[in-house]
Amino acid sequence: MAKKSFTGSRSLRPQLFIAFCLMSIIPILSLCNFIFPSCLRHGDAGIIVVTAIVLALSGFFLIKRIIDSIIRLNSEVKSIASGELSHQICVKGDDEIGEMSSAVNQLTGHIKDNMDELKIYGERTKDINAKINKQLVALSGVLQIGNFISSKTNLKDIFDTAVSRIAQVTGSSMAFILLERENRLDIAAQFGLAADAVTAIKLPANEYVLDSIRSIKTAVRISESSSSSQNGELLKLLHAKNISIHPLFVCGKPEGFLGIASNAQGGYSEDDAELLDVFAKQLAVAVENDYLSKKVEDLEVKDSLTGLYNRRYIADRLEEEILRSISHQRPCAFIVLKIRGLNETKEKSGQMVVEDMLRRAAEILKNSLSEFDRVGRIEYDEFGLVFPEKNKIRAEALAKQLKHKVEETLDVSHAGKIQGVSVAVVENPIDGSDAAALMEKAKKLLGLG
Repeated sequence: MAKKSFTGSRSLRPQLFIAFCLMSIIPILSLCNFIFPSCLRHGDAGIIVVTAIVLALSGFFLIKRIIDSIIRLNSEVKSIASGELSHQICVKGDDEIGEMSSAVNQLTGHIKDNMDELKIYGERTKDINAKINKQLVALSGVLQIGNFISSKTNLKDIFDTAVSRIAQVTGSSMAFILLERENRLDIAAQFGLAADAVTAIKLPANEYVLDSIRSIKTAVRISESSSSSQNGELLKLLHAKNISIHPLFVCGKPEGFLGIASNAQGGYSEDDAELLDVFAKQLAVAVENDYLSKKVEDLEVKDSLTGLYNRRYIADRLEEEILRSISHQRPCAFIVLKIRGLNETKEKSGQMVVEDMLRRAAEILKNSLSEFDRVGRIEYDEFGLVFPEKNKIRAEALAKQLKHKVEETLDVSHAGKIQGVSVAVVENPIDGSDAAALMEKAKKLLGLG
């Protein structure tokens, strides 16, 4: 590739040299031909040369000053372009170059201000993103608790999930749920509490410390800098510097408290209090749902799997029949039929097989009774049958028939899915004077069998 010509150089200094040469030749020729032609004829060429040099040097220094300003401006603009926005151009003057320097300085100042604003916006955006992520994690935890509630998950599992999630979203090292049980606050679930703190909370001697939170009706934040002596005891008990507690209201009454604690400086913020409030309300729904579910179970009289009566109904009906038999001096028999080996069958063949066997056995028992007799599922693998007006001898004969029918239906001898069927027959008042005594006697007989 051919080299660039001397006059095509991008640097201003070579171009200045060329300009100097041109400026030297032109004045000399002009002086020689037009201004001093007579001097040349008289041999005064030195005057012409000196005059030409002075003029050339004057032009040179004039152009050099301009070119040096441009070169210095170029160097300082490169510094700014490399990222040194705090750099100021020092080229000054009343000409266009000075105005350009001032304009570039103003532009650099605007850019620097904009960069500072962008940095501030970046920090704000970072904080907003952190808050959004925190809210998303909290929302995920609340939704998970909601799913647990709708799927009727055990309340202990819901509590364990809640304390771990609330500790995560609030950056707490500890979280706990206290519930009222037998007129004292007991730990229903905890996350991160030291073993000695858990033990200390359970000690009756420290119950007065927990009394300080019994009167809480709204969210309360406790810290070392602003706490009473009793709250100080609570901080000491939990080995914490900051605590935030929110009551759990069930059916309008305080049933317990959700709390978080940490050893970080600064205490808890309003955002943390709001998150605690959300989780507390969700947990209150879970506790209330569990309470109502148990109420419904108490009111139910049918077993959901087999369609037979449940244990509570059979016990109440047996008690009624015993009272009637005592009043009328008539016998009352009670039979317990147990299908053995269902747990082993469940492990080998699965839950669906076991449920099908229980439904088939229930259908056989239900179709074998008169309109005055009652049958129910009283345990996982046991059925209870109440026979008014039947003595023990007649009940034993009926129990053998029922055992045979169930074994035949479940195909015990060939399928080998269960170990067998056992029966126990008891009668009032020979084996017991009330329902609880008869059930206990029947369980002993099944154990002996």
